[in-house]
Amino acid sequence: MRSSLPLKILATCLSARFSRLGSWLLCLFAGGLIYAPALGGDLIWDDYYLVRENPFFRSPVFGWEVFRHYLFFDSFSTYYRPIQNWSYMLDYWLWRGDPAGYHLTNLLLHGGSGVLLLELLRQLLPGLLGSAARMGPLANNLTAGMLALIWTVHPVHNAAVAYISGRADSLASLFALLAWLLIRRAAQARSTLAAATLGGGSALAMLLALCSKEIALLWLAIFALHTLLFETAWPWRVKVRAVCGALAVLAAYAALHALPESRTPLAGGPPAPLDERVLLAFRALGDYTRLLAWPGQLYMERTLAQPGIYRSVAAWRENAGYELLSLGGLLAGAAACGLCCWRGPGRPLRVFGALWFLTAFLPISNLFPLNAEVAEHWIYLASIGALLLVAGVVVAFPPRAQLALGAVALLAAGALGWRTSVRAGDWVNAETFCARTIQDGGATPRILTTLASVYGERRDFVSQETILRKLTAHFPDYAPARINLGICLAQQGRTAEAEPLLRVGKGDADDAARRFPRTWRAALHLAQLHQRAQRRDDALTVLAEARARFPTTWELVKYESELRGASAGPAAALPPVAEFAAAHWWHLDAWITLGRLRLLAGQPDEAIAAWRAASRLDIYNAAPLAGIARIEFDRDRPAAALPEQLSALTREPDQPRHYLMLGTILEKLGRQNEALAAVRKAQSLAAEARDGS
Repeated sequence: MRSSLPLKILATCLSARFSRLGSWLLCLFAGGLIYAPALGGDLIWDDYYLVRENPFFRSPVFGWEVFRHYLFFDSFSTYYRPIQNWSYMLDYWLWRGDPAGYHLTNLLLHGGSGVLLLELLRQLLPGLLGSAARMGPLANNLTAGMLALIWTVHPVHNAAVAYISGRADSLASLFALLAWLLIRRAAQARSTLAAATLGGGSALAMLLALCSKEIALLWLAIFALHTLLFETAWPWRVKVRAVCGALAVLAAYAALHALPESRTPLAGGPPAPLDERVLLAFRALGDYTRLLAWPGQLYMERTLAQPGIYRSVAAWRENAGYELLSLGGLLAGAAACGLCCWRGPGRPLRVFGALWFLTAFLPISNLFPLNAEVAEHWIYLASIGALLLVAGVVVAFPPRAQLALGAVALLAAGALGWRTSVRAGDWVNAETFCARTIQDGGATPRILTTLASVYGERRDFVSQETILRKLTAHFPDYAPARINLGICLAQQGRTAEAEPLLRVGKGDADDAARRFPRTWRAALHLAQLHQRAQRRDDALTVLAEARARFPTTWELVKYESELRGASAGPAAALPPVAEFAAAHWWHLDAWITLGRLRLLAGQPDEAIAAWRAASRLDIYNAAPLAGIARIEFDRDRPAAALPEQLSALTREPDQPRHYLMLGTILEKLGRQNEALAAVRKAQSLAAEARDGS
């Protein structure tokens, strides 16, 4: 009996069900472990907007409003991703803005996608392998598990996992994989009700995927390819219903996508000639193939072209690496075609993997206009197809060779996981991210501008100026560098040097606004320089011109209000703020500012109404409620002030000032013991804050 126990344990471990569960847990554990360095990471790049300045994630009242706006409000980008904002709403509710919580959500989304991918591959592999390469349940589970594990730990996905703003890829993939699995369950359902319920759930999941990121359109295309060309278990009526359902989801997505106001995308240069785009496509294929096989130098916004590469033989030799990428892409494409034509075992899997990769690669191949030439996170979906293609080759080997290759794959997964963990450390803060990106060869203007901004925030203006002057010398048409240099000089008090950089003619300002986001900062800082020089009228003129160009930019409205209020009082400051708040009901700071101005203008009831509106826009911002409590208290209405102050305290329970105000209100109400307890709590919190600092 004792001797049979180890055999029973071994048999259990090697059972199909246990191997399936073990693979799920391995994907989740491995994904969490290797990305653990990112949990302590700060906000980087677009994170500052999406989970700080973004007005649409701090309250559930924006649940529908996010469908009426593009992801970046203060930009010309046309990314439509309301579900990404939903995910930030959930994070804000759970974590109160702590970056660690946002990073944890990213890890869970990616790990969950890995588990769902494993389950989908487990179901698809038997039909794709064919009779010549078909394997048993255990081998099928282990193969699906290995593919999902390698995909989960691959370092090329770092930007989609360690970067808070990059979660759209894993969010879309999670819902798309769920939709695919649900529709497969619907096709197998025995009752009409079950089939309809599962089908409806699949449609909803797919719609959520589409509203997470545009990449879900490619998931739909891949699903249609598999359904029509590779799914042998479904009768044609089921296939037609599935494809028609997908088209219905696409129509619903198109209707939602039409909700935001029309926006002209950021203007770029004219498209390159077709022959250049084809060459760039092969270079991109070569670069992505290299990143998948040997993910050494990883950084975002990679370049594939050098303008002067063909001006001389010396220049061509200096940039020969680009030609090697072209050759590598050509060889990779030829190899994939050859493997698909080979009639050996596993051919359907190889063909499907190649089609999967091709479908996901074409939109990022540079055959169509893009905002970058290569970005490592763009390969998030296509990498699955590449793994399937490789798996289709492995299954053609004899069983013993397959076991050996499986061991090699396991070792490779470990090595890839180590590389991913190292790369995850690059995202710890903006300076480390920029420095390591530059070290690996990714010194793009945007990266250098971001690094300069880091130095500016710490008031290291010498380092900031050095970077920005080099940038403006090498890229004279890059408006953000010129504007940031002007701001840097202005902050140093070098007004004479700053003004020419910030003063832009109408034509140049219009062109910069079309090409780059946030160029309104030039007008804002120029107006501030005019105000410091006692040229108020000039400052207002600059702001008026800028507001005509950027009518939805609150910072310009707020500064104009401050200028008018400083010279003519709160009554003069009110109109621009009131107009903006009325047109943008969702803007928190506009309503808070409006309440403050109403109070200064002697309109307490209107101030309460404004702050009441503001209180609904941020579930953790206590300022509006505390302001209402103060107004009611000053009116000698402590009973009305008490519930407002208690609500403010609930939102910010660690702020001593709220307990002090609560004690004052309770004392006015004659509740002395409670007032004393509130004051003691305030003193305790203040002492803890002093000790912590």
